[in-house]
Amino acid sequence: MVDRRALGGAAAALAVAALGWAATAGPLAGASVPAAHASSADLAATTAQVTAGTRGGDLYQASCAACHGQAGEGTPNGPALTGSGAAAVDFMLRTGRMPLPAPNQPVRRGTPAFAEDDIVALVAFVAGLGQGPAIPDVQVSAASDTAAGRAAYIANCAACHGAGASGDAVGGGQVAPPLLDTAPTQVGEAIRIGPGAMPAFDTRQISDAELGQIAAYLQFLKHEAAPGGATVGGVGPVAEGYVGWLVYLVGLIGVTRWIERRRKTP
Repeated sequence: MVDRRALGGAAAALAVAALGWAATAGPLAGASVPAAHASSADLAATTAQVTAGTRGGDLYQASCAACHGQAGEGTPNGPALTGSGAAAVDFMLRTGRMPLPAPNQPVRRGTPAFAEDDIVALVAFVAGLGQGPAIPDVQVSAASDTAAGRAAYIANCAACHGAGASGDAVGGGQVAPPLLDTAPTQVGEAIRIGPGAMPAFDTRQISDAELGQIAAYLQFLKHEAAPGGATVGGVGPVAEGYVGWLVYLVGLIGVTRWIERRRKTP
C-alpha cells in the first residue's frame, strides 16, 4: 500500500526546488548584474596611494616623531608641524636642513638625507597633519623679467643675503645663507615660510609672479652677473670699492715715485 504522506512530502520538496530554480536561474530570474571589476589602472593608483601614505607615516615615525611628536604636536626637542604645510617640509628636506643629527643642533644646509620618493611621501604625510603654506609654483624661463627680479631682491633680500646673494651675518649668531645654488622652488618656499631668522613674506608683500622673477635674477647672478670683470667674491660694492682704492693708491704712488726720479735725474 502506497504511503500518501510520503508521496505528498516528496511532491512538496520537488515543487519548492522547481520554484527556486525558476526564481534564480529560470524564467522568473531577473537580469543578471555584471560583477564590478576595478581596472588595472585604478588598482595601481590605489596601491600607489596606500603605499605612499604608509611610507610617509613610517618614515615620519622613524626619523621625525622623536622630536616633533607622534602626530606633529611638537616636543621640547622640536616645534609642532601641524601648521607647517607642504612648503616648509619640502624646503627643509630638500635643502638637507632636516633631520638633524641630534636635538638642538644648528640648522644648516646640507645634503638631503632622503631620496626623491621618500621626500614626496614625507611631505604628503606631514602636510596632512594640519594647514600650512603649499609648495609654490615658481617658474623661471628665458622670458622671466630679471630687471623686476633685481628690484624685488634689492628691496626685500639684499640687506641680509648681500647684493651678490653670497650670504652675510645678520647678528645674534644668525647667518643669512648664500642663495646662488638654491633651486627656484626652494627660493619661493623660503620666501613664503621664513626659515630660521628670516621673515615670511605673503602675497601682499611679494607676489607669486615676483617669486619667479627673484629666482630668475638669482640664476642670472650665478651665471651672467659679471660681464665687466671679476666680482671680488660677489660680496657687493664695499669690497669692490676697497680693491679699487687699493689699485688706485698703488698706481698713484708708482706714478709719484716715477715723477720724483725724473726730477732727480741730471
